[in-house]
Amino acid sequence: MKPILTVKDLNISFLQDGVRYRAVNNVSFQVNKGETVALVGESGSGKSVTALSTAALLGNAASVDGEINIDGNSVDPKDERALQKLRGSQISFIFQEPMTSLNPLHTIERQLSETISLHQNLNKEKLRENCINLLEKVGIRDVEFRLNAYPHQLSGGQRQRVMIAMAIANRPKILIADEPTTALDVTIQAQILYLLANLKKEFGMSMLFITHDLNIVRQIADRVCVMNAGKIVEKGSTDSVFEKPKNEYTKKLLKAVSSSSPKSVSSHSKIILSAQDTKVWFPVYKGLLKRTVGHIKALNSATFDVRMGETLGIVGESGSGKSTIALALMRLIDFEGQINFDGKDIGSLKTRELRRIRSDMQIVFQDPFGSLSPRMTCAQIISEGLEVHQSESSDDTQLLVEDVMNEVGLDPVFKHRYPHEFSGGQRQRIAIARAMVLKPKLVILDEPTSALDRTVQFQIIQLLKQLQEKYGLAYVFISHDLAVIRAMSHRVLVMKQGDIIESGHTDQIFQDPQEPYTRDLLMAAKS
Repeated sequence: MKPILTVKDLNISFLQDGVRYRAVNNVSFQVNKGETVALVGESGSGKSVTALSTAALLGNAASVDGEINIDGNSVDPKDERALQKLRGSQISFIFQEPMTSLNPLHTIERQLSETISLHQNLNKEKLRENCINLLEKVGIRDVEFRLNAYPHQLSGGQRQRVMIAMAIANRPKILIADEPTTALDVTIQAQILYLLANLKKEFGMSMLFITHDLNIVRQIADRVCVMNAGKIVEKGSTDSVFEKPKNEYTKKLLKAVSSSSPKSVSSHSKIILSAQDTKVWFPVYKGLLKRTVGHIKALNSATFDVRMGETLGIVGESGSGKSTIALALMRLIDFEGQINFDGKDIGSLKTRELRRIRSDMQIVFQDPFGSLSPRMTCAQIISEGLEVHQSESSDDTQLLVEDVMNEVGLDPVFKHRYPHEFSGGQRQRIAIARAMVLKPKLVILDEPTSALDRTVQFQIIQLLKQLQEKYGLAYVFISHDLAVIRAMSHRVLVMKQGDIIESGHTDQIFQDPQEPYTRDLLMAAKS
C-alpha cells in the first residue's frame, strides 16, 4: 500500500529554563492510503507533539530532527510558503476542544470561507454554496441559520462538526484527529466517529487518530502505535495489539479500562441528602422592559435521595440537567422545591447558616486546571477551606494538608508548587484533597475523570472508592462515561432534557434498562 504519511527517526526537544527537554525519541511509523492509524498513550507520552510536528506547528521553541514525508514530499519546517500550501490541502487537523480552536468573534460562515479561500479561488456565491454543502455533509441542521451563528451559540457536538467541515473543506489526503471526542457524550461521540469513518471512506482519506480511549481505538483503527515517555513501545494491527499485547505498558493500558463494582451499602444507612420535586427554570427576558417571555427548563421535578456510604450516579447527554442538579444541591443556583441535607432544608437557610454546613458538602469539578487558582500553591489551595471553616493553628493546618496529600497520593514535598507544575491527574488529586481535608459527609463529583487518561482515571476511581469506604462518604457522581458510572455507582439516575426518566440499582439499569433512551445510551457506549 502507498504511504501517505511517513515519519522516520523523529526526535523533538524543547528548551525549558536553559535545559533541553526531550519530548519525542526516535519515533518511526507510517499511515497508508485509506488507512486509520491510532496513536495511543497517556498525557505527556508525546502523541500530540508528534502529530503537530507533521505540519511544523510546534513553533520556534521546539527542535525537530528526523524525516517527515506527506504523499512522497518531504516536509521542510523552514519553508513557510510550502507549509502554507500543505496545511489544509494535504494535511488537516481536528482538535480536542473546538471552542478554543474556533474564533469566538467570527461567524461559522466566515471561518469556513476563510479556510476554503486560502486554497481555492471561488466567487462569493460559490463560496457560500460550498459552506452550505460542507455543513450539510457533516450533519448540521438548519444550515442557513447556522452559517450566521457564532461558536458559543452551538452545542459541543455541533462545534466539533464545524471543525470537521473545516478540516475536510479542501479534501486533504490525511486527517489528523487529536482527541476529537474526549469531551463529548457517548451518543454524540458515536455520531462523530460514524461521521469520520464515512467521510474517510467517501473522500479516500487516511487518518491519524490520537486518543487515550482504547474503546474508540478498537472501533476506528486499522493499526495501533502505543507511545510511552516519547517512544513507540508497541505497534501492530488493532486486533493483535488488543488480543496479544507484548509490552507491559500496553498491558497496563488495557487493564485500566475496567474496574470492579463498589461494595454494597446497607439499606438501613442514614439518608444524608434528599431532593423532592426540585425544579430549576431559567427565565428568558425580551424587550426594553425585560419581560419574561419563556423559560429554559433545565430541571423538572427531580426527586431522589442518597445514603451515607452510597454513590448515586447521574448520566445523560449534554443539556440533560446533570450539572444543574449539582449546582442546585450546593445551592449555587436558585431552585424551587425542597433539598434536605443532613436534616436541614438548605433552600430556607440564611447565608450564615448555609456557610456553617458548607464544610460537610463539597464539590469537585470536571476541569481541575480551571477550578484551581493559578496564583495559589498546592498547600494554599488545600488549606483555604480550613481557614474559612475551621480555626486550626498554622502548624496544625500544615499537618492536615500533608496528611490529606499523602492520602490522595501526592508527595507533600510538592506542596509549594503551583497548579501548572502538575499533570492533569495530579491536579485532580489536589481538587479532591481540597474537598476531603474538611472531612465532608457528601461530595458531589461533576465529570471528575472525563478529561483524564484511562490509567489515571482508573487510579482516581480507586482513590475515591478507598476514601468512601474509609470515611463512609456519600457521593453524587455525574458523568457521561458509562464505564466509570458502573464502576462507581450503587444506584443510577438517567436524565433527558431536564427529566429523570429512569432510576434504579446499577446492575438493573445496565442489564435490563426499561427506557429506549437508556438502551440507546448503553448501545452507543458499546458500539
